[in-house]
Amino acid sequence: MEVFSLTAVWLTLILLLMAGLLMSGALRPDLAALILALGLSFSGLLSPQEAFSGFSRSAVIALIALFILTAGLNRTGVSRALGERLSRWAGDSPGRLVAGMTLLSASLSLAMNSVTAAAVVMPMAVQAARRIGLAPSRILIPIAYGALLGGMPTLFTTANLLLSGLMRDHYGRSLTMLDFIRAGLLPAALGLLWVIGVTWRTLPERSPAGQLMRLHRLNRELAELYGLQDGLVELLVEPDSPLCGLSLVESQLASRHSVTVIGIRRKGHLLLSPSSSESLQAGDVLLVAAGPEGTAPFEQALRDLGLRPLPRPVSPQVLEEGEAGLMEILLSPHTTLIGRTLRELRFRERYGLQVLAIWREGQPLRARLADERLRFGDALLVYGPWERIRLLQGDPEFIVLQSNGEPLRTSRRIPAIVIMAGVILASALTSRSVAEVTMAGAVLMILAGCLTMEEAYRAIEWPTVFMVAGLLPLSIAMTRTGAAEELGTVLLYGLAGAPPWVSVLVFTGIAAALTQVLSASVTAVVWGPIALRAAATLGVPPAEMGLAVALATSAAFLTPMAHPANALVMGAGGYRPRDFLRAGWPLWLLSVGAITASTVGWGLGLPR
Repeated sequence: MEVFSLTAVWLTLILLLMAGLLMSGALRPDLAALILALGLSFSGLLSPQEAFSGFSRSAVIALIALFILTAGLNRTGVSRALGERLSRWAGDSPGRLVAGMTLLSASLSLAMNSVTAAAVVMPMAVQAARRIGLAPSRILIPIAYGALLGGMPTLFTTANLLLSGLMRDHYGRSLTMLDFIRAGLLPAALGLLWVIGVTWRTLPERSPAGQLMRLHRLNRELAELYGLQDGLVELLVEPDSPLCGLSLVESQLASRHSVTVIGIRRKGHLLLSPSSSESLQAGDVLLVAAGPEGTAPFEQALRDLGLRPLPRPVSPQVLEEGEAGLMEILLSPHTTLIGRTLRELRFRERYGLQVLAIWREGQPLRARLADERLRFGDALLVYGPWERIRLLQGDPEFIVLQSNGEPLRTSRRIPAIVIMAGVILASALTSRSVAEVTMAGAVLMILAGCLTMEEAYRAIEWPTVFMVAGLLPLSIAMTRTGAAEELGTVLLYGLAGAPPWVSVLVFTGIAAALTQVLSASVTAVVWGPIALRAAATLGVPPAEMGLAVALATSAAFLTPMAHPANALVMGAGGYRPRDFLRAGWPLWLLSVGAITASTVGWGLGLPR
């Protein structure tokens, strides 16, 4: 066979193109995966049936079921009950609180998606940290890392499910729950000890979005944090203003001048958070939130519209009047709003709330918000009636950082725990496929009343499902074309004659490095077939190599884009990208070494 066949070269080019699209952010990952599946079909590398076979694969069915099981645990308040007990146990000790919340995040990751586990723990951790005066920046990275580490010793992680399926495709034997427990416990335990003992103490103390949670000070301090005290201005509507009789949306003040009207003072009464259909009248005094430079850049334009800035100062305390207030919300892991603008979403009309600022990468954005495309990890400072803000607590698009949440089905808590425990035990002790076991558990969650069918549909992260289904046929193409074998040729030459543990260390390190720039799912599908093909030649049991690569995809500690759990806490913790690198590199090295030791040791005298 040629060193590199034409089909292998063609497939490699497709892979490089997809990797470039993912790293550049030019396309959503789910869309890139679907384009990949189409490319494999149109190029003739796979038949149409094979190109779309990912939608029927066991890993995808199990993934859908796990989203439903996770929702059942959350809807019945299992996660919140654990968080409240840990908070009481921690008392006023920052170390105990970090330890408790990190371990809770890791524990939840054993049975649910890692980013969902981090999202569940984050609001509880922020509120508990505020209670004892601990900066959220000291606890949120540990929660994200805990979720990643907790995903190692379980089958219920996307990358682990994918590698289990690849093992079955290549060698007729899936990796089981017990396999991951044996191999993953050591690196997970060592990693958690490092995070709890060292990592949180090295993190910076910052005042990020989500820091100020006491309701009696919330409006005032949030206004100061986002710089609103410099941007609150009053505009008098002159009698000859052409805006008289027009609604707020018709006035185009927000779209043209970045001026957000948050109140109208009329005949001695202040109407806060007015509807976009509210008509302007002569003599109205508009309370507006302008950009960081106030109204100075377009003061002449405002005068032409018959709006005269009033010289008196405006205190942020005015925002405390009435039944309206400020609140910070984060985009949830389930959000469909990434890449869209507030204008496209018609945010104010849709939610009855105004976005006054966006917190991104440690800085507030206050200018031209209507055209700012939303990113995962953004925190939005919203203003409006409390009843509207409370409605967001049940919206899957957002996480409200200060929230009592909608009523939970606590009466179904025991059935939810029993069902989840049964799924874990059945996955570990029976020969049934993980798809069968998890889907049975998901159906039981619904039948037991832990959540409704509509809630189950909403719980499924369809972008993740489509991304994984689109990527899975890639492993078929890599094996059939010989690309998996050929791409590993260079490494095989370099590792010829090396001890098996050295080969496992190299392949583990490469997988852990790729995960920092690609997602864990992409790394598993791209690097998994190469590693499994190389295993036999290098004298490494395939199960060891498959486990090592799977566990390495959880070592996503170095960049905020390495895993959605990192991106999720970035805005709420006020982190910068270098914070993840500084906190994560010792943990990354420790994990790569521990994974190698654990997987190589796993093969000694144990079933392969």
